[in-house]
Amino acid sequence: MPDPMETPFASLITLQFLIIAVHDWIDIPGWIHGSNAQKVIGRTKLAWATIVNVVFPGVEVILAFRYYRIPKPVYVPNYWVIYTALTVASAIFMWWVPYFFGSSSQRLSTYNQMYEGTLHVLPVRKGDPGPNLIHIIFHLLFLSTLSLALALRCRNG
Repeated sequence: MPDPMETPFASLITLQFLIIAVHDWIDIPGWIHGSNAQKVIGRTKLAWATIVNVVFPGVEVILAFRYYRIPKPVYVPNYWVIYTALTVASAIFMWWVPYFFGSSSQRLSTYNQMYEGTLHVLPVRKGDPGPNLIHIIFHLLFLSTLSLALALRCRNG
């Protein structure tokens, strides 16, 4: 019998892929200011970073649909867990460690420029506003995909 968590996982990992692919390239006033990221990082460098960053979730999406509702080789749920765990770890080290423990003035300057004008809901700590609201939502998505990947891995042996 197919696992009922496969559909939510396939849906959320596809959403995660799309977010990673486009969030630095669009502007939604108050939420996402991709044009700021493009100015700070540079369009060419940002394009390369986007290409590199979509490879692994792209494989994740392909595997989710290739093995949808059929038995999976052991490497498939293992890959899902490894990728989603690395994504959560990256979010923690990029956003939450600096927010709670402080960060360099260079990082603060860069992030303040990139995320200027976006909605922040956390109190400023040591000059760091922390992740803006859209990134907090992204991080909740990352945690959700990790949770589903772990559950699918446990159920599939």
